[in-house]
Amino acid sequence: MSLIIRSFVLHIFLTTISFSSNFYQADTTAIQKGYPVEIEGDTLFYIYTNLGAFSAKERAVEVNRTLKEILTNENLLIDSIKSFYDDRHIIIAIDNTIIMSITPKDASVLGRTIEETAYDYIQILKTQLIKVRTEYSGKSIIKNAIFSVLLLSLLIAIVIIIIKITPKLTQKIIDKNEATIKSIKVKGKIVVKASSIVSLIILIMKAIKLIIILLALYFIINEIFHTWPYTRKWQLQPIIGIIIQFIFFTIVLISAVKGINLLRKVAQIRLRAWKQQVKKPIGFKSIELIPAEKVVEIFIILSRVVHIILLVLVSYFYITLIFSFFSFSRGWSAVLLEYILSPLIAALNSVIKFLPNLFAIIVIALLFYYLIKIVRLVFSGIDQGTVTFSGFYKEWAMPTYKIIRFLIIVLAVIIIFPYLPGSDSPFFQGISVFLGILFSLGSSSAIANIVAGVVLTYMRPFKIGDRVKIADTTGDIIERTLLVTRVRTIKNVDITIPNSMVLGSHIINFSSSAQDKGLILHTTITIGYDVPWKKVHELLISAAVETENILKNPEPFVFQTSLDDNYVSYELNVFTNEPSRMGAIYSELHSKIQDRFNEAGVEILSPQYSAVRDGNQTTIPENYLPKEYKAPAFRFFGLNLSGKKED
Repeated sequence: MSLIIRSFVLHIFLTTISFSSNFYQADTTAIQKGYPVEIEGDTLFYIYTNLGAFSAKERAVEVNRTLKEILTNENLLIDSIKSFYDDRHIIIAIDNTIIMSITPKDASVLGRTIEETAYDYIQILKTQLIKVRTEYSGKSIIKNAIFSVLLLSLLIAIVIIIIKITPKLTQKIIDKNEATIKSIKVKGKIVVKASSIVSLIILIMKAIKLIIILLALYFIINEIFHTWPYTRKWQLQPIIGIIIQFIFFTIVLISAVKGINLLRKVAQIRLRAWKQQVKKPIGFKSIELIPAEKVVEIFIILSRVVHIILLVLVSYFYITLIFSFFSFSRGWSAVLLEYILSPLIAALNSVIKFLPNLFAIIVIALLFYYLIKIVRLVFSGIDQGTVTFSGFYKEWAMPTYKIIRFLIIVLAVIIIFPYLPGSDSPFFQGISVFLGILFSLGSSSAIANIVAGVVLTYMRPFKIGDRVKIADTTGDIIERTLLVTRVRTIKNVDITIPNSMVLGSHIINFSSSAQDKGLILHTTITIGYDVPWKKVHELLISAAVETENILKNPEPFVFQTSLDDNYVSYELNVFTNEPSRMGAIYSELHSKIQDRFNEAGVEILSPQYSAVRDGNQTTIPENYLPKEYKAPAFRFFGLNLSGKKED
């Protein structure tokens, strides 16, 4: 009832305005833009003109509101829509509800009479209202629900059939592998194995299965949404399509990445197998540019570079393709392409401009390379003894070569530096100065060691293999570089000594004269005055002669270094040319001295000890004593305190 009253008031209001404006006062200006009259998103017709104080837009809004109320009121019969004259207007109404008014100007805009326009509008309204009411009826809902269930069942059936059929087909392909699928051979060599072909076919079948499932999912879901009037106008078809395409191309990307990784692994396996067969270097005439063992390594590096490039390209195409799915990001593809191409083009232009300087650098590098080879040839001859210079020792050859090679490389860098791109830029120069200062501040100790190493090289205080004593360290020289000297002690402990410390310490070389004059080893014993010195000399020299690695010529000799209060100090001196066995020689020499003195009955004992034990058991081992020996009685100031009768 409220709807009828509001429509009637609106009609009276419009009619009053019409009469007060000399029956009809319309805007005489140019026809305005049309505003649609819609039902459920479908446009029925447009309203172009004003009506009194109501604009065309307000008229369209009011008509759309009225149509929505009619759809919700099932008591209103659509067939009861009719028209009637009201002064110069035609009113379209349903029962007592006014839908809209049609003026002569509305008809003139369409180029028709007012009666024809009213008739057309009534037919359009009836058709569309009946259609909408039918679609929203209970019978249609049940029908749509049944149809949607059937479509979903069809989708599930398709997925189940594909999932069950695919493994069976795959198993058949695997079973017929040896019978039907053969390896691809080129000139008798297998290029693609049968198993690889089978894997490819299985991968293709999985892709086909995925495509079929996605297509079925797309068409069936799209049809279900199109069936229901609630979702028909949602425009979900593009969204579903984008989602399915996104899933599909994502899976394609993953498959492509896996394929690229597989190709890289296969290539590396083949290259490593080929490495055992490559024996010829790459070169030009007699000049060897790339050694044989490096050829395969270069190809392995190239395969890695190609692998990275392929991954970047696949990722780029994937990203640009995803961007093209959405309207807001379609322009990003071109921008992304520009981001990649601009640096590449700039780099290519820089390379082209750099080519003349590159050729100059190559020529300079080749000249200095062969200059270093000539210098190495000369110093290698000195080191091997085939080339000699008076006053230039052969142990100087390789250290001198390294110094000259370093100077040649520095000179080459200085000459090549101006040809490098950006060498004249302030940034490049600033970095060079910064690195120079950093090197100067951080390498003072290293430079000191290098200078000390050079000085030690030309001082010749020792060579590799010499037995030396540097400060408190005694051992054999095992390595000598510009920075450090390494010594291996007799306990097989490697000690690294900085060259600056070596230069600042006293150095004892046991090996320098051992081969020519012999190294003198010496040991000191003290014997009491009761033993003739000639006998002591004889026993010491006999012990030395029996010791291994002691030279017979020059002969061993003995010095009496001191005549003390209770004993005489005897120093035995022997010659050896095995300084690396000093410890073993000393040990054996001392054992021989003990044997000779014990056999002669001479005690190697402090006289202070023997002065207070007259009558005690002798300290000579029992093996050297006669069988009838008996310990004398203990005497003190000439008295026999033991009570035993002396023989």
